[in-house]
Amino acid sequence: MAESNFIYYRGFPMVRSGNEIYYGSMGDRFVTKLTIRESEKYKDAEIPTKVMVQMIPTSPTPEDLAKIRKGEMNSLYEALDTAHVWLTKELFGA
Repeated sequence: MAESNFIYYRGFPMVRSGNEIYYGSMGDRFVTKLTIRESEKYKDAEIPTKVMVQMIPTSPTPEDLAKIRKGEMNSLYEALDTAHVWLTKELFGA
């Protein structure tokens, strides 16, 4: 079995590059993109205070383009929780 170097949150992989976090599998119809827009310094860490969440299709079709969602959250946890709900509803109908 191939070893995975991804971090997983609630069953979906996450990849971070700079201020962008991609949550979800590129093999699925949709992934979410979290963009850290603002952060505050707390001790030695940067804590995100504004995070843009976008659900985007991996292979755009007219049907999938109509399902694009976006919103702005006040914490990384809130953004990840929202991204998880959006992906779960779209991929599994739950």
